[in-house]
Amino acid sequence: MAKTIPIGLQQTAVGRNLQQDLQGTLRAVAKMGYENVEFSANTFMTWTPDKAKEVRSLMDGLNLRCHSTHNEIVSFSGDGLSKAIELNQILGSTTLVSVRGPAPTGGARGGGGPVVPPTVDAWKRFSGQLSQAADRIRGAKMTLGFHNHDIEFKAVEGTRPMDILAANKDITSFHLNIGLCLKGGGDPVAFIKQCPGRIQALLIQDFESQAKWKEILPAAERIGKLQFYLIQRTDGLFLVERQGDDLLDFAQKDLEYFRKLRG
Repeated sequence: MAKTIPIGLQQTAVGRNLQQDLQGTLRAVAKMGYENVEFSANTFMTWTPDKAKEVRSLMDGLNLRCHSTHNEIVSFSGDGLSKAIELNQILGSTTLVSVRGPAPTGGARGGGGPVVPPTVDAWKRFSGQLSQAADRIRGAKMTLGFHNHDIEFKAVEGTRPMDILAANKDITSFHLNIGLCLKGGGDPVAFIKQCPGRIQALLIQDFESQAKWKEILPAAERIGKLQFYLIQRTDGLFLVERQGDDLLDFAQKDLEYFRKLRG
């Protein structure tokens, strides 16, 4: 297995630290040996271009890269897309990753009543929204990505939303969250084979120790043409069991564990 694929950190793994001390946190993760950081929209989309330039300068000095960013739907149309592209280009990112599909209906936020998952038609409309942004993204010499949760692997009206998204050839950079894929009943290796050459990143989390890493990692690198790994801790999933609440300690232990896991 190739040893040159970089290992990065998704912002949610150290989100609290980044919000409190951006510079100190970036210095800490660089010192640990992380090679890239994926910022989330709730952080980088609040920056001005000057602020993004400051962050880029700091990261360059630390030999940290930002290959992609974690975006809500506002980043894929109109002024939101313009701002996202501008800030991504300053940071050196070449991929806008969508991280959330259509909202469910019902519940406290959806008009009351039971929560109802998005329909197949809603997922098709969402996929179309991403495609509408694709020309501008390509024009900026960037790629369009999607980061899954568990819901995309659960069938709706007999169709998995992930299959709708996989059929959308405008999405060329899937960020496959292993733990959430497994939680939703998906098979990571099967999805990698479904999308050859389109697996830009793996989000490294497990679910109930189900991840067959010796199968997943080679498939992602050889079939998916993986470009980088991202360590993530979210949705109650992780690699190393949590002890305490020191997010930087978790990030260090996850990185050490994953390096041993890769061999």
